[in-house]
Parts: sequence; structure tokens; C-alpha cells
Amino acid sequence: MKNFKKYLVLLFCLTLLSACGRDKIVLPKPADLDYIKVVRVMNKIDEKEILKIENQEEIKNFVDEISGATKTKDESIQDEPVNVDMYFKVEFYHKVSKDNPSKLYIYKTKKYTEKEYIYFEQPYRGIFKKNLNDLKFIKGLQ
Repeated sequence: MKNFKKYLVLLFCLTLLSACGRDKIVLPKPADLDYIKVVRVMNKIDEKEILKIENQEEIKNFVDEISGATKTKDESIQDEPVNVDMYFKVEFYHKVSKDNPSKLYIYKTKKYTEKEYIYFEQPYRGIFKKNLNDLKFIKGLQ
């Protein structure tokens, strides 16, 4: 009976630990999007639209590429990234609410020592990262 209790406690601990994986980024479904607009922002002043994705296949590729990003320990407590000179503002325009796009910010920053990562910030949801080598579409934005 003692061995059974030990195994039961061990099984419970393993189950608990396996459920505590890293949070993944939450993105809209590609089928729900009308288009994606990418704007380059320099020093929070100069904004320039650099890309508009309207093709459904390209929208799917863009969203799929970002979807594997994992959450960092840092939180997003601002509407836009802070302490970043240049970033990309990604606006997801939904088919049902075109006037209210959801936003995501993409950047490399001096704050992090991991230069091989690109960071994705969702305001008030979190800061996520993904290895630069896993990104093809986004690597072309730089």
C-alpha cells in the first residue's frame, strides 16, 4: 500500500510538471483575417508601411511562422514596445471588424543578450521569442 501511494504521488507530480509548459503566442486564425499590414516604426516618430499581405496563403504562412514563439519571463505593460529604437507594428485586420485591428510588435532589442532571437510583443499579453533561424518570412523584413 505504501508503494502504491508513492507511485501515485510521483505520477501526480509528473503530470503537474508536464502541464506547466511554456505559453505559446495567441494569434488570430488566418481564415478570419482580411489582410495584414506591417509598418516599420523608427524612434516612435517615423512610420512607414512596408508590407500589406492580402493573399490567404501568404497570411497563413505569416501567422504560422510566428505561432511557434514561446513566452519570455518579461511582461508587456505598455501599448507599444519601450527601449526599442526600431520595430515593426503588425496589424491583423479581421473580416468581421476591419476598423479595430489586433496588434503585434516585432523587434530585436539591446536589452536581451540573445541576439539569435526575434521578439514578438502583444500589448498586455506578453513578450514572446523565436529563434531567428526558424523565421524565413519575417527575416526578410529587416
